[in-house]
Amino acid sequence: MSVPDLRDATFHALATAAASVLSFILAEWIGLERTNLAVWTTFLVMAQYGFTSFQKGLERVVGRGLGILAGLILTTWFNEMPLVVFGLIVVLLTSFLYLYFAGWMAYTFLQAGLYVVAVFQIGHANPTRVVGESEELFAAVVVGVVVADIVNWLIGAEREVGIQLTGSPLWPLRGDWVSQSLMLSVTVLFTLVAARAADLPAENAAISVLVLTVSPHLQALIQKGELRIAGLVMATLWSIATFLLIGLLPYFPLLVVLVFLGLFVATYLTLTTGKYAYAGLQMGLVLPMVVVVGPAEFGRLMPAVQRLTGIVIGLAVSVIVASLWPRFPLAEPVVAPPPPAAMPGEIDV
Repeated sequence: MSVPDLRDATFHALATAAASVLSFILAEWIGLERTNLAVWTTFLVMAQYGFTSFQKGLERVVGRGLGILAGLILTTWFNEMPLVVFGLIVVLLTSFLYLYFAGWMAYTFLQAGLYVVAVFQIGHANPTRVVGESEELFAAVVVGVVVADIVNWLIGAEREVGIQLTGSPLWPLRGDWVSQSLMLSVTVLFTLVAARAADLPAENAAISVLVLTVSPHLQALIQKGELRIAGLVMATLWSIATFLLIGLLPYFPLLVVLVFLGLFVATYLTLTTGKYAYAGLQMGLVLPMVVVVGPAEFGRLMPAVQRLTGIVIGLAVSVIVASLWPRFPLAEPVVAPPPPAAMPGEIDV
């Protein structure tokens, strides 16, 4: 990268880290149970986006709200009918993912798919808490997005609030989109069943499946899984250093500084490492998940272990299903180079 690009990346990383710790402080002040979700929401909205950070934040709120609502309906109306629930999950996921592949508010429908599964898992594990948990999830996402928007406006990074709508026609149905959407839905169901049978965190595994298998081919899917693990390892190492320092100097301002520095590094890696940027994005997501927790959980690496387990299960099931799925490509198609132009006096044959 050129010097101006590195300077812009540094400023962007500083702004993202500052906004994220502002979410941390605000969520703690108002007493949110899901403080870490507010923090990593701000980070994800600002660190990397397609059109604008504002649009990504809005799509995150709308998509997660839609997914939470659908998940609540599944767990409150159909909780005693597992076959019906699984059938509805397939229908919902296939529909959401088809819209994702079409490109119309793609991030919205990916988020909706993620949170249908997440809320279903919460409701299955603890039906009496699913409504309260859903409210906390949505409140944390809104806080994270609002903080990101305010910081972007204050620093002059974004002034417009327009929404860019682009995408391919939804009709006639595209067979490749339908096939991959259905493959994703089937993979999620297999993952839920496998994780429950092994008494492992099904929510993390199913979310990993969705994130991995929106890849265009098996090779990209595996690479994405490797980068998720790399980002998790970096976040875990930073978390261990944070636990050691806070153990010696147990002060909240020091924790805020360490979270700020970790998210600055994660954002900078996301902006400057090219094809490996996804590892930086994962580092910034996992770090708050591990260190922005209550006193009883602080110092424990269980969230990182659960996420790693989820990634491994999701990656394994995704690779098996994708390898067997008839229409899913194993690698990026090789495009033959165009034939050389004929030189003057030559004949193309």
